[in-house]
Amino acid sequence: MEPTPENLQHLATFLSQTLVPDPATRKQAEVQLAHAKVQQGYPVLLLRLVVANDVQPEIRLQGAIQFKNLVNSHWVSSETHDYHLGDADKATVKAEIVAAMLTVPEKLQPFLSEALSTISNADFPLDTKWPELLPQLMQSLDSQDPAVVIATLKTTHAIARKYRTSSHTDELWAEIAMMLQQTHERLLRTHSNCIAMVPQQAGNKQVLDVLFQTLELVARLFYDLNFQDIPEVFEDNLDTWMAGFHQLLTLPDAIKAQFAPQEDEEKLSSMHQMQRAICEAIHLYADKYIVIVEDRSSRSDERPVFQKHLPTFVEDVWALLTHLGVVPQLDKLAISAIGFLSAIFKGTHYQFFQPAHLQSIVNNVVVPGLLIRESDEEDFEDNPLEYMQRDLEGVGTDTRRGVTCSLVNAMCVHFEAAVSQLCMTEIESLLAQYQADNSKWKAKDSAIYLFIALAVKAETKGQGVVTTNPNMNIGTFFQTHVLADLQNVTAANVSKNPILMADLLKFLITFRNQLPKEALGVLFPILNVLLSSADVIVHTYAACCVERLLTVRDGAVPRVSRADIQPMLQPFLTNLFQCLSHEASKENPHVMKCIMRIVGVAQADVAAVAEMLVQKLTGILSELCKSFAQNIAPKNPAFHHFIFETLAAVIKHVCGGGDQAAVVAMEGMMMPPFQTVLEQEITEFQPYFVQIIAQLLEGRGAPLPEVYLQILPSLLQQPLWATKANQPALTRLVKAYITQAGETIVSNQPLFHQILGLIQFLMMSKMTDHHAFAILNTILCHVPPAKFPEFLPVLTSTALDRFQKLPPASNGKFLRCLIVFFSLYMAKHGPDMLLDQMEAVQAGLLEQFMTHVWAPKMLDVVHDGTDKKICQVGMSRLLCECPRAWQFGCWQIAMDAVCKMLQNNKSSGINMNGAEDDLDFDFVVSYNNSNFMALHNAAPDKASTDPLRDVGEASAFVVQKLQQASQAAPHLAPTIQALAQTYQLS
Repeated sequence: MEPTPENLQHLATFLSQTLVPDPATRKQAEVQLAHAKVQQGYPVLLLRLVVANDVQPEIRLQGAIQFKNLVNSHWVSSETHDYHLGDADKATVKAEIVAAMLTVPEKLQPFLSEALSTISNADFPLDTKWPELLPQLMQSLDSQDPAVVIATLKTTHAIARKYRTSSHTDELWAEIAMMLQQTHERLLRTHSNCIAMVPQQAGNKQVLDVLFQTLELVARLFYDLNFQDIPEVFEDNLDTWMAGFHQLLTLPDAIKAQFAPQEDEEKLSSMHQMQRAICEAIHLYADKYIVIVEDRSSRSDERPVFQKHLPTFVEDVWALLTHLGVVPQLDKLAISAIGFLSAIFKGTHYQFFQPAHLQSIVNNVVVPGLLIRESDEEDFEDNPLEYMQRDLEGVGTDTRRGVTCSLVNAMCVHFEAAVSQLCMTEIESLLAQYQADNSKWKAKDSAIYLFIALAVKAETKGQGVVTTNPNMNIGTFFQTHVLADLQNVTAANVSKNPILMADLLKFLITFRNQLPKEALGVLFPILNVLLSSADVIVHTYAACCVERLLTVRDGAVPRVSRADIQPMLQPFLTNLFQCLSHEASKENPHVMKCIMRIVGVAQADVAAVAEMLVQKLTGILSELCKSFAQNIAPKNPAFHHFIFETLAAVIKHVCGGGDQAAVVAMEGMMMPPFQTVLEQEITEFQPYFVQIIAQLLEGRGAPLPEVYLQILPSLLQQPLWATKANQPALTRLVKAYITQAGETIVSNQPLFHQILGLIQFLMMSKMTDHHAFAILNTILCHVPPAKFPEFLPVLTSTALDRFQKLPPASNGKFLRCLIVFFSLYMAKHGPDMLLDQMEAVQAGLLEQFMTHVWAPKMLDVVHDGTDKKICQVGMSRLLCECPRAWQFGCWQIAMDAVCKMLQNNKSSGINMNGAEDDLDFDFVVSYNNSNFMALHNAAPDKASTDPLRDVGEASAFVVQKLQQASQAAPHLAPTIQALAQTYQLS
């Protein structure tokens, strides 16, 4: 695809069509772009469109997004993609992208920046794979045009930010050294020149804005280049750097006044962004470089680096925080500043703080930082679920309240008793204000937040609080200030003061492990009343509270048992479904997650409400299907996921005991919506429904109902398999069909040929070849061996041919699948059939494959416990049962690989006792047609996935086969005896 004006116009047309409302036009354009992106020249054409000034801005933006995605996904070879960009396109892109980054509008720069970052990460190290990059950038950094300088710094930052996350290696440090050699002098000069200009331009806000943008980027590069270790050039010039940072944190009031936050502004000003970057830079030094300890000649040598600057910056940041106040627009700066103070409190130089400092910080930073603000109340009203996510789901480090809580935690590391006493004084004062006047609920709100911050020492997202502050009496606070208020809740006042009610519920959620079991008997009826609240926050917090309480364990035993939840099963479910009738909670994931958790704890008791549950859930799905059919985007994919998890849990507990009547009833309710989803091509729900149907089918007894066989041909259509998210679920479903009705399917020749065609289709792509082998392995186990000669020789030859064509660097997954397939073939049916097939292709082929590939690489590519067992059993049958294999020159090497793998079995054991309550179900669900979300409650029992369950322990089987071979092939006996001694086989 040449970058001609005509092709540029075609590309612009397709990109513009992806933005139109009509779905058919959009889809057609997306198909055209998908076909174009694999053609040589497409990346260059796309980049030139982004640069072209005569193209409409919205099309350039779409092109920039497409270019970024193309580079991120296809710059390097990957097992998850079928192609990668060619060398010619890569060379042209690298030659043009820097100039593009420096000239495109600021709105497009982030996308090119991300692409450039991906390229620089892939082409590592830069000094050998992209040596012209940095000289080109440094030349631009000397430009007299401020816009070019800023764009250059952004580009350099895009390259260097990988140093924040990369592992420290000699190669990486060499690249950083090369980067420093070319950049440090210019960065320091830019830093000093800009700082010198600040007082000269004190009255010119426009110039100051450019200077502060430049200085912010220099500070971010300072962070990038110092993250791995402190380079010598920075240490040698540290006084200059730190003097500049100090000057920028203590700007004159006249300058600060020009950048004071305005009510209509949401973003930080350039001055505050710069100060934020500086706070992060000195935070890094406070964490890592106050004093550097080196070991020289077996003695410790401490070298102060940042230590002498520490008092200055503590005072600077303290003064900065004092003047910031609690203006919401300045939260990000305050968060970075508080983070710096927290680092000092937690570090080894905490002695800098005196009691007077602690009192002042509590009064001037902690208490004001925890006060609920008008913006919080607006979020509570306007964006309730977003408010809750920020409050409950661990997003606290991005909020003023959250980082203030972290500061309290940090202060308690070395001053726990003193800080606890100071804060408890404030807590008691705040509670007294509320008790004297209940309209002052904000005081109690702050008191609860401060108590939680003080009392929690260690917690995990899944388990909750695991360590508490011994100075804080959680039980007394719960009884006096939490439970007392909750016991006043009635149906009439359930929605009164919802923010304070949310605080009380947050306390229960946070300290769920510390609450005694007897308290739950009191709390559950209260929580059920709260679930009846029409206020979305109140009933959502209540649902979240119930769900979290059901996850608590005392050792390995759930605190809430099936018997405990049984009296509340119907009341809870009634009110939870009532929550979903409120407009704001129609797709509330917390409510649906609670329903799922209750079903999981109730287990078989859910049978009494199973019909009601499934009808309500499928009814919700039916309404959602209508929305999808009308092109209404889903509000919350996590909500949909939990619907299917709940359905899977019902099937698991109601049908899991082999109750065929229950299976039939579930099929009657699940098949109609499944067929609707297939017919209407609702791709978002297809993977979930397929898993549900597979779960039902796996629990089915013979004979298989006709409805299953009727829908199977449509499930084998290649377009359905083209969606990546469908593939794992469809693979499982096809395996279930073969397992339950293998002989029936084989007897239907057109249907079986359709399955064989599907296997060949899947095997030809590295994104799907493992699914082909999964189906093939099931055929080995459930199709009569007499049928094998009709199709397995062709499929085996196809697999070997594909393996030979794959580049060695990307054939690990395919090789693992091939080895496991061959091993299972021999483990189930003996070695002779496979050996005959291989000999028919080429004499000695299996021995060659065993010598050069199978034996030397098996340990490197096979890691799963079940796969290991299959390989051990299959190889030992070949090597010990087959006289032809006794003559293999690689016999000892191959058997040695089997014995080594036996040694590793213990370290790869699988936990078969995990309970669903151990899974927190906290993940990101999205509908991008690429990510498969497995249903935990629909997962097959791990033991049932072992095709060699009848074999027992692999080690005993291998020993038995070696003993038989020693007798049948005396010439192998010395080798076998040596292996037995080396690996202690008995």
